[in-house]
Amino acid sequence: MAQKNKKSRFGNPAKAAADAAARGKATASSADVRLERAMESLSPGFVAWLESQSRPDKSIDTSLLILDDFFDMYRMLEPQTDPTALVPAAVQEVMEVTAHANPLGVLTLRAGVRDYVDYLAHAKLWTGSAEDLDAVTAELKRTGTMAGRADVEEDFLALEDYDFADVYIPELTQKEILATVLDTPLWKNTMALLDWIGDGKELTEHRTLRDFDEGAATLTHSGLGTLGNAADFTTPEDHDAARLSLYWEMLDVAGLITINESHVYVTKPVVDSSADEDDIIETMRELIGLFIFTVTLAGSGEGDYEYWQLEMSDWLTQCSSVAPPESATMIQALADPESVHPDLLAIAQNIAHWADEGLVTVGEFIEVPPAFRADVFDMLSDDLPINAAGPGA
Repeated sequence: MAQKNKKSRFGNPAKAAADAAARGKATASSADVRLERAMESLSPGFVAWLESQSRPDKSIDTSLLILDDFFDMYRMLEPQTDPTALVPAAVQEVMEVTAHANPLGVLTLRAGVRDYVDYLAHAKLWTGSAEDLDAVTAELKRTGTMAGRADVEEDFLALEDYDFADVYIPELTQKEILATVLDTPLWKNTMALLDWIGDGKELTEHRTLRDFDEGAATLTHSGLGTLGNAADFTTPEDHDAARLSLYWEMLDVAGLITINESHVYVTKPVVDSSADEDDIIETMRELIGLFIFTVTLAGSGEGDYEYWQLEMSDWLTQCSSVAPPESATMIQALADPESVHPDLLAIAQNIAHWADEGLVTVGEFIEVPPAFRADVFDMLSDDLPINAAGPGA
């Protein structure tokens, strides 16, 4: 698709947010007064709709603040604002400018406005055209930054329109890669589980472990770190059960275990200290690929992905790039979940799931360890338009 270099109606995108804030201090025009009155009329119904979905009070307050921020910018583009008939091109530009100024903030903005538009559609309050509703909804469901997007005449966006971050792959020695592998929770837990299975473990008639709790108890390694609040969202028993089920599937598909009617055996022992380094690294690559697919892309058909799958894939490439995302927003979401939009909380919980197994590290930034970036690229590039950069690419 040919790229269009459309000039922003905001002028300089870097100062658009400041301009919007300054505008709020100016004397309200008659159009602004009409907008405020319209939103006062719409807000009670919107709040009731959010409450019907069991949204906590803090989250609802956040949603209302999100709408205030959105319309502060939107009405700069559409002075005669009709809040029940949003103009797709203006919505798109607000999101693009916000993404430029605040890549994390646009996630919350997009999700909050999507809630509002969904409410308008649900309550039959949308007064614009059906085509505009489709275009606005498509804009609010997208993730990442669009590459070469022609204007909103395209109601729905092709996968090729997504501009994922380049995966930066440094040049590492085999020794450096091996050291990362051996220190990663995913590897340590795999080895502990295989060691526990040993010469074989008995299965139930449903081909599940008879000593399920004992098997789950072998998965003791975690890389959650500062995302530790994620552990509060489930019971230890549920967490351990889900984790063992994931490992069970990965080990089976990777051919590391053999399951018959009554027992499970270790097929390919790689615990031995004499194991070949290449074999260890290749086994880890297969485990990473299975993990990423299972928790990120499972259930999708070729070229057919859900919104959340694209969102999480986009995050994974950002975490593998030269400009990884800061962690503060995710830490805050897990520490005070009622204060954030559910979409942002879901993203934080998914990232915590990666961190649990050591596939991302969390400090000031959320980063895929350099040793695993080639594996991320190999896994996602089969399904998504992703590029690799760096000396190891």
